[in-house]
Amino acid sequence: MDQLTPVIRNYAWGSHDELARLTGRPHPTAEPEAELWMGAHEGAPSGLERDGVATTLDQVVAADPAAVIGPDVADQFGGRLPFLLKVLAPVKALSIQAHPNATEAREAPAGTYIDDWPKPEAFVAVTPFEVFAGTRPFDEIASLATRLDVARLSELVGEAAAAETPAYDLLRRILDVPADEHSGLADEVVAAAQRLGSSDPDAATLAAVVRIAGQFPGDIGVVVLLTMAFQVVDPGKYVFVPAGVLHAYVHGVAVEILANSDNVVRAGLTPKQIDVPELLRIVDVDRPMVPETGTVEDGWTTFPADASYFRLRLATLGTAGLAVPGDGQPRILLALNGSARLTGAGELELASGESCFLAPGDQVQVAGDATVYLASPGLD
Repeated sequence: MDQLTPVIRNYAWGSHDELARLTGRPHPTAEPEAELWMGAHEGAPSGLERDGVATTLDQVVAADPAAVIGPDVADQFGGRLPFLLKVLAPVKALSIQAHPNATEAREAPAGTYIDDWPKPEAFVAVTPFEVFAGTRPFDEIASLATRLDVARLSELVGEAAAAETPAYDLLRRILDVPADEHSGLADEVVAAAQRLGSSDPDAATLAAVVRIAGQFPGDIGVVVLLTMAFQVVDPGKYVFVPAGVLHAYVHGVAVEILANSDNVVRAGLTPKQIDVPELLRIVDVDRPMVPETGTVEDGWTTFPADASYFRLRLATLGTAGLAVPGDGQPRILLALNGSARLTGAGELELASGESCFLAPGDQVQVAGDATVYLASPGLD
């Protein structure tokens, strides 16, 4: 067992309170704290101590992959820990984005992506977590556009209606709107959303769109959001976001697990480049995002993932203790909202927000009063 020192990412969309509260530090913090990273990603690897020497998890893995993450995992994933665990705390919307699958990442023009890995991801809500994820059925988008009664939007929807895949065609048409029209169209959408108000069937979606438009005035992403499914995910519920699916995390706290990659294509709510041709090449408008509860066995809830890169489990601890599953694979265990005591070949106490790395040979029991999250590869 190795206690990890996670890395805090200070992005502008982060909270001044939530991560500090979860980790028992004074708050509000001077800088916004957006993400807490636990893993071996080269951009922000977790720290640890081996034989009294400070090092990082990526260096430990690279020195002897077969011993540290196991020969099967090392062989399948090129000697890398395949997953990254995060705590997210957005108070401002993240960019609308999608991620490539492995084939798309490999076949993209040079320089499009950082690496040739896919980036499926999933999250479990810790607090009510607001998210736009997945594309709405086209008839729902068309109905909303009719009620909004914005002439340019109605024109785009009408033109897309005759296409073989109208939701895809509408996204293409929105992203092809000339840049000098973005602000006017976004402003008209916001005014129409405010006019419809709380009596509209999509009141929650429209309220979120108006709020986000205040964060990103004039951004074409405000219009893209109208094509996406908005939901508030209850604490403990899980959402898997496969490659190609548009998503934008909006507000709340969640534990996220993802393939160990930074590959991303954006579709709005960002000052960064929007690579429209690449987005349209990889986007998947057909897959719905439905919160799931997982299956329970031996005190652990295991969440499904159509990905070999990761698996996420959750347990609410009691004094009796639980066996930590997954020995034979590398794991990262995170404690939140309480403390956890791990016992095996040694002992380790984790406070809220603290985490540890468990090697394949570590057989461990855990007890306490925390909710613990266990990340591992998705191999059977």
